[in-house]
Amino acid sequence: MNLTDGILLCAVILFFVYGFYDQFVMNRWKGKTQLKVRLQNRGRLDAIIFIALIGLLVYQSGITPITLYLLIILAILCGYTAFLRNPVLLLKENGFFYANFYLPYQRIAAINLSEDGVLVIDLHNRKRLLIYVADVDDLPKILQFFIDSGRVQRPASV
Repeated sequence: MNLTDGILLCAVILFFVYGFYDQFVMNRWKGKTQLKVRLQNRGRLDAIIFIALIGLLVYQSGITPITLYLLIILAILCGYTAFLRNPVLLLKENGFFYANFYLPYQRIAAINLSEDGVLVIDLHNRKRLLIYVADVDDLPKILQFFIDSGRVQRPASV
């Protein structure tokens, strides 16, 4: 096994650790999940390009069988991430998971809804999260969750 195989093996192992964290740990960590919302999968074109580059690499070079297997496994895992797995927004009691990171509700400065159905969360450190939900009908559920939990006040009527 050479350095390339070692790096590819580490990438495959880290991907499986990430998959386990994404599917099992986040759902149970930091308390019970109050609301789970599917988000748009926005990395399909990047995954297609990556898989095509792996295919080109396999086709063009004479590589060892172990490297070939590791590259094929990596391409399959990339395809799984891009086409089968759906990212989710997990709303917990004291915070939420977005893009696999936990953010406590105290870091939220403002919540807005854009005209095209994107939930915009402004944080106190001047960062802005753009949350693209898969189903626009889930946006009222998210806003109602924030209102019911007392995290956000209902906007005043005009």
